[in-house]
Amino acid sequence: MKRLAIQTLWLLALSTGLAAATAWLHPRAPAWYLSATQDRWDITVDQAAALGPDVLWVDARPQADYEAGHVAGSILLNQEDWGNQLFDHQDRLQAAIGRPVVVYCDGSGCERSHDIAGRLRELLGLDPVHVLRGDWRQLPALP
Repeated sequence: MKRLAIQTLWLLALSTGLAAATAWLHPRAPAWYLSATQDRWDITVDQAAALGPDVLWVDARPQADYEAGHVAGSILLNQEDWGNQLFDHQDRLQAAIGRPVVVYCDGSGCERSHDIAGRLRELLGLDPVHVLRGDWRQLPALP
């Protein structure tokens, strides 16, 4: 019985080692470093630029950052002053029904844009509302 247990442990260790080596060395192994938090609404800078001129751009950064620079024609909607800004931009948001909306902030690590995009989808029923994955300053000049 003891010999069977030792053989089982050896087989288990050998198969675990082979599985780890396969996962590490296989040419089609998934990249383990990629973020699992990417959601289906995320788009790249190139995909956002390809949406065309009919996009409503929403800046989710603080007011001071927006005033320092933003996508031309974008509106400011952030967590800090959501209610007032929503009221200020109600006409543009109403006109965006059925048009693509892209929410951005300072880059891929910024979660503000995900929060604002979720609010626009859930509370206002806008669809599609995308989140820009990447830096808005990398966008080509928009018309």
